Amino acid sequence: MKKYVGFLLPLYFVYVFGYFYVVLPPLNWHSPEFWKFICFTIGPLIVILLLVSLTKQGIHAFGNLKNHFSNQQVYDTSEDGIKWKKITKICIAILVFMVGFPFLSAALTSKILHAKEYANRIELKDVKFSEIPNVDFKKTPIIDRDSSIRLGDKVMGNMTEWVSQFDVSQEYTQISYKDSVYRVTPLTYNGIIKYFKNRKNGIPAYITVDSTSGKTTLVKLQDLGLKGMRYVPSGMFNDNLMRHLRFQHPTEIFGSPSFEIDEKGRPWYICTTYTYKGVGTKKSVTGAIFLDPITGKSTKYDLKSVPKWADRIIPESLVVTQLDEHGSLQKGFINSVFGQNGVTITSEGYNYLEKDGDIWLYTGITSANSDESNLGFALVNLRTHEAMKIATAGANEVSAMKSAQSEVKNYGYESTFPLLINVQGNPVYLMSLKDNGLIKMYATVSAVDYQKVATVSSDDGLDTLLKKTVDLLGADNSHVDKENIKEEKITVKSIEKIFVEGNTVYYIQSTKGNIFKVTFATKFEDKLIFLKENDQLDVSYIDSEGIKYIKDIQN
Repeated sequence: MKKYVGFLLPLYFVYVFGYFYVVLPPLNWHSPEFWKFICFTIGPLIVILLLVSLTKQGIHAFGNLKNHFSNQQVYDTSEDGIKWKKITKICIAILVFMVGFPFLSAALTSKILHAKEYANRIELKDVKFSEIPNVDFKKTPIIDRDSSIRLGDKVMGNMTEWVSQFDVSQEYTQISYKDSVYRVTPLTYNGIIKYFKNRKNGIPAYITVDSTSGKTTLVKLQDLGLKGMRYVPSGMFNDNLMRHLRFQHPTEIFGSPSFEIDEKGRPWYICTTYTYKGVGTKKSVTGAIFLDPITGKSTKYDLKSVPKWADRIIPESLVVTQLDEHGSLQKGFINSVFGQNGVTITSEGYNYLEKDGDIWLYTGITSANSDESNLGFALVNLRTHEAMKIATAGANEVSAMKSAQSEVKNYGYESTFPLLINVQGNPVYLMSLKDNGLIKMYATVSAVDYQKVATVSSDDGLDTLLKKTVDLLGADNSHVDKENIKEEKITVKSIEKIFVEGNTVYYIQSTKGNIFKVTFATKFEDKLIFLKENDQLDVSYIDSEGIKYIKDIQN
């Protein structure tokens, strides 16, 4: 027996280390992967010991039965038989614990029993729409991920010396960089053979795509005075990023790495760290590990001390889950499934906004009935977890996308998922219209009334689109924050009336020399048709770049 143990024990330790080396589970009891590791490594030993114990007891039982019929002394009276019975009980207890504890912990800490706690793990602050800054197309990510991938592949295709050695990662992280918005993605090894051929010098470059203009650049690390990236997700063996991190932080629970660059252009991999309430329940972010893929050094930060240049600490999937639970569990789990009284959920997708140098996830909030309207919008800072809710009812994103597509239905263009922007106090959806993945047009749709659509060719640019949108929304005042609206009593000096694509636009100059602009609407019909010089008007307006856009006329 000792001979077999001496032979099998080293094989067992090789198996345990091999499992850990390949699967890389965190040595943390909160993680479901840890319990899988225990079940697949310690579990087989316990099962073997249990089978041996049961076999021994069977032998003793058979001996007792045989001796009983032969009128001999009962066989199983020794301490050996009692010992194996105890071992059996211990083995069964360990197996029950290994399998049962994770399920019991998950059940006792689930949202079924703690609905209110789950609902409040994200704090939504009610704010006015003015919290979203007036649209700045230098910071508005109009180039979506699919278009970024096409642009990146095109640039890589021009690098003849690298295209056979490296691929382009599909990651394309959205970041705020150099006072604008970009998507960034690294190169990857093109298979195991190319890995061994190039591992000494590492990954030599990454790609940036300006999300406002589409300008795409392949950034060579040697031009920044840096060596290649050695510890990357496409690396093999000990050069693999996740394996390198696991050996440095064996007890941390972390997710998939996010590729980012700091303001100097140095590449980093950011791995968000988590914990759970029980085993795999109520996932929450504790901080992040920043790994330098060039040197392999890593630094762990808690959530409050993360460097400000980083953008993606809170993963989008977790944010959406938290928003859904916040909207559905306020009145308990049963209500979220059956009654659904007051239950809200997020829209069918999300997008990004740049605000104050950070990337914010944007998504709509709609009722659980999934109708064609939103009850408001949610914004969540992906670095700090700050969350805001804007109660502005209107069309949902899918309705806006269909409305934009119907404007150009002859072309058959498809809309990207829209981005919420602020146009002079009005919530407006901005989207691209694409043909076979190529951006052909830009469109805006009023989030309040999705029948109001403005479109321009991509060659005309976003500034032209903005002017058309302002004219289109000129008479709408129902969802503009009051703090942005000014009031004034004016005396009319002159009036000019022009026609723009079927709309009548009035330009009114006051005796003070100010220019007021208003689009003809039924509600102003009696006040505009007979307007003449020296008439006095009480107007509400928004001032933008010298033009005062009238939102209401009181007399």
